[in-house]
Amino acid sequence: MEELRFHFSVDDVFDAFIDVADRRLELFEQPFFGFLQALHAEFGVVVHLYVFHRKAVHGRRRSLEEVPETVGAALRRSRWLHLGPHALDYDTPPYAQTPDQQVRALDAIYAELDRFAPDASRSPWVRLHCFSETYEIASYLGDRGVSAILTTDKPAVAYRLPDALRRQLQEEGEVAVGGIRAIRSHFRLETLVAAGLTGARLAETLDAALSAHGRAVVMTHECEVPRPEVREMARAVLRHLTSRGAISV
Repeated sequence: MEELRFHFSVDDVFDAFIDVADRRLELFEQPFFGFLQALHAEFGVVVHLYVFHRKAVHGRRRSLEEVPETVGAALRRSRWLHLGPHALDYDTPPYAQTPDQQVRALDAIYAELDRFAPDASRSPWVRLHCFSETYEIASYLGDRGVSAILTTDKPAVAYRLPDALRRQLQEEGEVAVGGIRAIRSHFRLETLVAAGLTGARLAETLDAALSAHGRAVVMTHECEVPRPEVREMARAVLRHLTSRGAISV
């Protein structure tokens, strides 16, 4: 029997790094990172963080350039915490850029990750902002160690694939396109919360993905993590997936 797997990630990550910088915190003293560390301690989960390069925080433009190199040691020790690019900023999804612009934006993120987190884990799967499907830069992503682009959890499944490939992605969970894999996302924690899924209903929902594709791809957003109901949903989802013997990847 094929091993069951699951992938857990957080999109739109930025503010927590700036909070670490501004308050001169140790990485896991910061509440967002502390919560992720607690999830790892309880469930052994691998966590993927998809990071913006810049963002307005409290009305002021901030950048990854402000993240101190002092966080690097904690990130290198925490091999379960993987970092990857998301977009230049919230208002600039990769799908709205030319391939050259996409590469420059991702280069800017990788340059900062290489500065403050050298030798820390990188994400081999990335979910780009607004579920951008950047197949044109597949060779660039491959050179960066990326083997798959994660597509939307919404019913569309994918936005740029021909119908035949989109149906294959929907049915099989992944498809090869443009020299890279497209892998569908299944669930976002905040949507599961809004649907009121608990207990047997939540288990049935998660099991449907495991049965169909041998994996469940679960996501949330940094801004959702402070909500107690989202945190409890994270624990409920991870508790069920690990009880099924699914391996975190």
